[in-house]
Amino acid sequence: MALTHFVFSAVGEQSSGGLVPAMIGDTIQSEGIAPTGANQQTTGTAPLLGRKVGLRVATDTAVYVAVGENPNATSAAARVYIPANTVEYIMCNAGDKAAVVTA
Repeated sequence: MALTHFVFSAVGEQSSGGLVPAMIGDTIQSEGIAPTGANQQTTGTAPLLGRKVGLRVATDTAVYVAVGENPNATSAAARVYIPANTVEYIMCNAGDKAAVVTA
């Protein structure tokens, strides 16, 4: 079964000889969705913490993903194509959701 996995997290910077972006553990919200041809939104949202917020998307099938308050991944103007077997990182706003459809 195809699966697209979403992880919202506040993003901090850890210094180890340089700045490395890192997810902040206690803010992580993780959810998997089996993508179809219909728009499906995450039930979780990006954390409301007043920090930078990131979304990690890992997918084993080609999909379109949209991010926002009420995202629609079927809308060509507001989505990004993510190839199969790819991990993509997207900055987003606190309270955002993600949506996915198969490509």
